[in-house]
Amino acid sequence: MIAMSFVFLGAVLPARSAPALDVRGQVGMGGWIVPGRFVPLRVQVGADREVRGTLEVAVPGPGGDTVTHTHAVHVTPGSAQQITFDIIVTDPRRDLLLRVRGNGGEEARAALPVGVFRVAEGIVAAVTREPAGLEFLAASGRKRRPAYLTGASLPSGWQGYDAVDLVVVRDLDPRALLPVQQEALVGWVAQGGRLLVAAHDALPVPPWLQVLLPARIASPPSSVPGVPVALAALVPDPGAEVVRRGDRPLAVRGGFGRGVVEVWAFDPFSPQGRAWPGRLPLWRSLLELPRPTPAASGTLADELPRTRPLPGSTQLVLALLSVAYIAAIRILLRRFGPARGGWVLLFAAVAAFGVVLFGVSAGARRAAGSIAQVSIIEVIPGAQRARAGTFVSLITPYGGRVDFTVPRGAAVRPLGPGNLRIDESESVVTGTARTGQGVLEVTQIVPVDLRAEAVERDGTLALVVTGRDPRPTHALLYRRRQIHRLGEELHPRTVLDPARWEPVDRPGTLGTDLAARAAEWLFKQLQAAGGEAWLVGRSSDERVGVRLPDGRSGISAQLVVIPVRLR
Repeated sequence: MIAMSFVFLGAVLPARSAPALDVRGQVGMGGWIVPGRFVPLRVQVGADREVRGTLEVAVPGPGGDTVTHTHAVHVTPGSAQQITFDIIVTDPRRDLLLRVRGNGGEEARAALPVGVFRVAEGIVAAVTREPAGLEFLAASGRKRRPAYLTGASLPSGWQGYDAVDLVVVRDLDPRALLPVQQEALVGWVAQGGRLLVAAHDALPVPPWLQVLLPARIASPPSSVPGVPVALAALVPDPGAEVVRRGDRPLAVRGGFGRGVVEVWAFDPFSPQGRAWPGRLPLWRSLLELPRPTPAASGTLADELPRTRPLPGSTQLVLALLSVAYIAAIRILLRRFGPARGGWVLLFAAVAAFGVVLFGVSAGARRAAGSIAQVSIIEVIPGAQRARAGTFVSLITPYGGRVDFTVPRGAAVRPLGPGNLRIDESESVVTGTARTGQGVLEVTQIVPVDLRAEAVERDGTLALVVTGRDPRPTHALLYRRRQIHRLGEELHPRTVLDPARWEPVDRPGTLGTDLAARAAEWLFKQLQAAGGEAWLVGRSSDERVGVRLPDGRSGISAQLVVIPVRLR
């Protein structure tokens, strides 16, 4: 999320109580949305007077629930403030509601229609000054839609690319991108995004982008005999996949993290490139790549506790108050019941006990509200990053709400019924659940430098773990439905004993606490995802997960998952 101020030039929209206040918004990537996935929402608030308050964006959810995003607003006279949210639209037929609240209450509101005509199955985002070149998508058989963007309009959070199938970079001014926008694109690619860079005369390749590319653009495009488009000279990296036209590299494909990065030697947005049929197989090859799935998914939330008993001290206080209430009423009835006006004293006693019980019950209600969470920190090989998915259970058995903070830049996704209020300025979330439990997913990208490889030498197999970050504890090596316990402390090099492999199919093999149940669930997912071997251990990373207002994390567990390279 990014906020910035600029000179206000827009026409004033109707505002209910302050006509001089303008609120307007634009939703989607290039105007397109994919239901159930994050898309950017840009809201502009402008006024001819000073405005201090809160911007609220109410996004309708399924079953009548609402996710409300908020952000602080401060607009000076004659200017405007732009705020970008990443929201999930589930029903495009229902309008978004934009409101500005000040000290005097609601100052302006505007309904922002979405509409089913904005719905796509996927989006191809092209950074280009030429809004043409993706017309072939209409004939692809899928409802993919093009979004022609400028560098300045790229998302400032990785979740802003959630609905995007492919990002194409053709015209990019490095000076137009903020560092958060650069990191957002890199983080998205590392998780499994697809990036295409097209060689173009006006394309400078900044250093942060060059490290992703599987080839170096050695010279700008020039005419090549027998080729209908101008080709740049590409120098592929070792191990990259190369498609050649004669002896010239036409396309070079490599990987960054779990993502795919490709460089084309020609400009598919030029008139010659758009007219060349030879480009279509390259487009199809890139767009048909499957999107990798993370190790953790929403079904992990089934392992979380759904309720929390009242503390013993609270139960004792309620029991003593109940006994004291019954005893006091009996005494009052015997002594003052027959007397004239005794009912007044009786009524006063009942009212006093009612106030005390209400206060204690309210405290018990707050005490019963809590959170349970489990985080899966999935290390992305070759990217020095990890995708941390935290599944949170909001436990409110007696109603009420739960307040907690989330890491800055994290994406919050509801997984079940309930209302959420997300303060983007303070990274504070307030959740309520109609069924006593609300479930949500909080995802973030964190820097992690950990690598694991299994090395075979002289007939022995050893696990070698390197990197600057702390190694996980109580680690297990998982391979083909078997585990090898590595002890409470993981050493940089561990020789694996073939006799210590054991099956993990029996429930309870790892224990019964939350971390053990999550590990058993995780091993089933890893088996379905394939892969040779994984290192799984426990962690206590303070950067990951959510916190209650007093700093506690409730019932919590963290697991680190590292793919193991075999050599």
